[in-house]
Amino acid sequence: MEYDARPAPWRVGLPVNEVTFLPPVASGAFYTIDTFWAAAGVAGTVFAAFLAAWAAFRSTHPKRRLKYAVSHRPLVQQDMDGSLEIRHNGTLLSAPHLVEVVLTNAGRRDIASGAFDRGDPFQVDLGVPYLKVLSTESHPGTARVPPVDTRGSCLTIGPGLIGRGTTITCLLLVDTTPVYDCRHSLVDVKVQHIVGTSPRRIIRPPLTRTT
Repeated sequence: MEYDARPAPWRVGLPVNEVTFLPPVASGAFYTIDTFWAAAGVAGTVFAAFLAAWAAFRSTHPKRRLKYAVSHRPLVQQDMDGSLEIRHNGTLLSAPHLVEVVLTNAGRRDIASGAFDRGDPFQVDLGVPYLKVLSTESHPGTARVPPVDTRGSCLTIGPGLIGRGTTITCLLLVDTTPVYDCRHSLVDVKVQHIVGTSPRRIIRPPLTRTT
């Protein structure tokens, strides 16, 4: 039996003019385009939902950030060999130092009094036998300074409002070289320790000096 290599219409005996030849179809072209736009629509919906959720989260959890720095230097740039005595309010100081504590609200929102969990203040334990607050100030000058106090060897700040962009500076007089241990109970506030700063100025406290 011989193989008939003629096209199908001729093999079945149909006249060529009665056979309809369909134009070639680009297989997968329309399918690929439809799939692309469907996927793009799904991705757009998911992205919009993500943005809405992120905006809701940011509105309920605004970014608050507090930076702090602690630095110190000797009050007298010479050895206390006994030939010089320094007293503050009658208290003899063996190795007096000036300490500067700086807090800055670097976030986009105010840090409210309610951010201090259980009303606990921001604390800086200096580990010294004598501690006296010489001055406190805020920048800008119109900003109110939260309550500042001392508890033994600790400086406490707050609870109180620390406005956006506000910097609080406390200058302290201590005896012996201080060490720093900072503790806080701030809620929804990122606290960052800035290392390597130094006091911007030295304010001489009222001292009684005898030789």
